[in-house]
Amino acid sequence: MKKYTQSDLEDTIHAAWQTADDLKLFYEHYGNAPRPMTEDEVSNMLLGLYSLHEMRSQKLHDMMCRVFELDKYCTDPKKLAAREELFGTKPKKGSKK
Repeated sequence: MKKYTQSDLEDTIHAAWQTADDLKLFYEHYGNAPRPMTEDEVSNMLLGLYSLHEMRSQKLHDMMCRVFELDKYCTDPKKLAAREELFGTKPKKGSKK
């Protein structure tokens, strides 16, 4: 399994910011389009942008967990023992490491 780095996390953060550029492009197109967008087109565009932002945010959270070895990516026996002591939980079988 690939070891992710802080640089990978930074790249994922910058990709998440792409949503702002997407929204700006939509705003500019909406205001300057030669043919006005229908209500359905606007709704579909906004729903698509929302969905993309959700995916980027999930990827960002997963990348953060990978880089800092949190949640299911934790392999440090001391951290795992402390987690079990605090929360009484063990990692689920089949968890990714």
